[in-house]
Amino acid sequence: MSNITEQEVLDNAYDFFFNLFSKIAQKYSCKKYKSFKVNPFTIQATANAFGSPITANSLARAVVYPFALGTSIATSFGTNFQAFMVSTTGGVATASVVNGMDIEYDDALDDRHKYCQIKAGPTTINKDDIKTIEDHFRGLTNLARTNHLPLDASDKVVGVLYGTHDDLSTMYRTIENDGINVFAGEEFFYHVTGIRGLYKGLIESAQRAAENSKMQESIETLIAEVESGINNNKDFYSLK
Repeated sequence: MSNITEQEVLDNAYDFFFNLFSKIAQKYSCKKYKSFKVNPFTIQATANAFGSPITANSLARAVVYPFALGTSIATSFGTNFQAFMVSTTGGVATASVVNGMDIEYDDALDDRHKYCQIKAGPTTINKDDIKTIEDHFRGLTNLARTNHLPLDASDKVVGVLYGTHDDLSTMYRTIENDGINVFAGEEFFYHVTGIRGLYKGLIESAQRAAENSKMQESIETLIAEVESGINNNKDFYSLK
């Protein structure tokens, strides 16, 4: 059982997400119209979703919203899984130096040392990922054997940050059937911290961080920048 309290974890999560969202917001505020490579044909349909007739503002929103609200934030979070787990748990989870592993932790339930790969959600891996993941765990097994480290089959974990075990795709089920534990959402955070109900609190921390960041303002700033660029290139968009 870890010594960190639930409130400490939630405060750490808030700090992580606030910093992440603030950095993204800053990038949005600094992004320029010319960095977008817009398809002038298909953007018309997207812009029309914001109302008719199509204007520079609706075109700008059609450009910015898919970028800002689509994969951009998720991608930024995806490159920080390890940092999220280490900082949020206050070092209960530590960064792993083992090739292919993201974190290590002493399981709150069985007190055994675990080696873990972190994945985003219950459907975020594909068939080709199965071999890569399992090869990394085979490498871990070989390393443990070479260095006479105690390693049980139950010490190999794929941790899925959101969703439930029932949500897991067939790709995860295959990994699980091949002898690697797959923990998702609430279950995963409970194994790492020993704190029940933590998952919901983490989502609430992310929500508070988003509300307190300048994300909304930065997106409006970016829309204004793109709208100005569109107004300076009306012929490209067939605007009158």
